[in-house]
Amino acid sequence: MNPWRSMIVAVTLLLGGALVIAWPAGPVAAADDVPLADRLFRVEWTAGASGQGQTRIIGYVYNESDHDATNVQLRISALDASGRTVRSVIKPMGDPVPAAGRAFFDLQVPNTSPSYQVEVESFGFIDDPWTTQRTEHLLVAAGFEMKLADTPEKLANLSTMTPRRTLVPEERDNRLYYVYADPDLCKCLYVGTSTQYEQALQKSYASDQSIAVGQELNALAWDLWVPWP
Repeated sequence: MNPWRSMIVAVTLLLGGALVIAWPAGPVAAADDVPLADRLFRVEWTAGASGQGQTRIIGYVYNESDHDATNVQLRISALDASGRTVRSVIKPMGDPVPAAGRAFFDLQVPNTSPSYQVEVESFGFIDDPWTTQRTEHLLVAAGFEMKLADTPEKLANLSTMTPRRTLVPEERDNRLYYVYADPDLCKCLYVGTSTQYEQALQKSYASDQSIAVGQELNALAWDLWVPWP
């Protein structure tokens, strides 16, 4: 498990003919043994064929905590007739899930299967401004370049990027970069090289400050943000 992911949680859901609500199965465990997602979130969903060899998964994630949740990613696993996982895909929800509220998701996955399992793969709580500023100051100290969304096109592109406020590796011209998108506070991107990424991790270790690290940044329009380091 990657220690730099903001949080890793799993919620096992059962597929039914209608909308399904996930509840713990079997004896109720002690509070400390209940996964964090089970205590904070409730998920309703259903699945059905959408044509062209794809399956549509739709539903809601309910956030029963006191904090807005962001960077919520769902793992959708296709199961065979015996219940074994044959393939899985991770899909970002995109929108935050508000505290004491819910957010809708409508996702397409390739192929069809007798049944599916849906899990909350990861999530994070929206940082308060002070925590976000500390993280961004750390990135600057490590040598990351800040690129402001100083045109309407950049601002529009930045607003669609997910996950937000998460370091994500991206390859460009056979070089590996790390990108951090913040459309809320600075309205900017932070871009660094692999060396600067390692420096940021070292600084975070030294200051006991974690940095969320993701696997894929969606909707990044490379050519809008040139030049790259």
